[in-house]
Amino acid sequence: QEIRIIDAQEIVDREPALASSRGNIAGGILCPTDETGDAAKFTRALAAIVENRGGKILTGTRIVGIERRKETITRVVTNKGEVLADTYVLCLGAESPVLARKIGLGLPIYPVKGYSLTIPIVDQALAPKLPVIDEHNLVAITPMGDRIRVTATAEFAGYDRSHKPSDFAFMKRVTQDLFPRGIAYDRAEMRACLRPMTPDNLPILGRRDIRNLWLNTGHGHIGWTMAHGSARIVADLIAGRAAPIALDGILPTQARFAEPSAAKA
Repeated sequence: QEIRIIDAQEIVDREPALASSRGNIAGGILCPTDETGDAAKFTRALAAIVENRGGKILTGTRIVGIERRKETITRVVTNKGEVLADTYVLCLGAESPVLARKIGLGLPIYPVKGYSLTIPIVDQALAPKLPVIDEHNLVAITPMGDRIRVTATAEFAGYDRSHKPSDFAFMKRVTQDLFPRGIAYDRAEMRACLRPMTPDNLPILGRRDIRNLWLNTGHGHIGWTMAHGSARIVADLIAGRAAPIALDGILPTQARFAEPSAAKA
C-alpha cells in the first residue's frame, strides 16, 4: 500500500469540496492505491454471474437446523427444504456464532454495532469526489455515484439493530461541517449493522473440528475489503491447493478459540 503525508493545501487541491473547511485541516494521509466501490451493486452483479454459470442462490431462505454426525455435516434444513452437499462454508457475518453453537462449535466472534447514512448528492460540482476519513472524529465519508455513504461508531449492543435519529446526529454534523453544500442532508437514509469482530481483529478462515465445514467469517468492519481474498484462500484450502499467502493468525487454531484464562496459562 502506498501512503503519503500531505498538507492542508494539497488536500483542498485534491478535494475542492473541502475548501470551506480549509482552516480546520492540519494535514492528511493520502492513500493513492486505495479504492472504493458499491458493495451492494457488486454483490448483485456477482450473483448474476454465479447463476449464469449454473449456481443456485436461495433468497428469503432461513436455516432452521443442521444435522451433524460426529465430525460430518450431513444436511442443512431450511424453511424451504433441505440442502445436501459434500462441503459447506459458514460465512454469516455476525450471525455465524449463533448458527455454529447449534452444532457445538463456539466461535470467538462478537457483534459490534455500527451506523451508516446514505445521503443523495444534489450538485456534483459541490459534492466530494474522493473518499475522506475524519480521523479526529472517526467518521468515514465515501462518494458513491449520486450519493455519499457515511459510516461511524462502534457500539457493544449485542444483536440489537434498532436505531433512532439521534444516533446519527454526530456523524451527520461532522459530515455537514466538512461538506456543507451539494448534499441533501434532509433526505438521509439511516441504517444500523452488526460487524463480526474477533478479539485479535483477524478473520477466521479454514476448518475446525468438522471435516466438511469450512469457516470464512469474523471480518469485522472490512468484510467487503477482505471478501475476495478470503474467498480465494478458502477455495484453495477446500481444493487442497496451497494458499497464496501465509495463513499465520487467521486459521481456526486452538489458541484462537481458547478462553482468556486458558490462553494466558
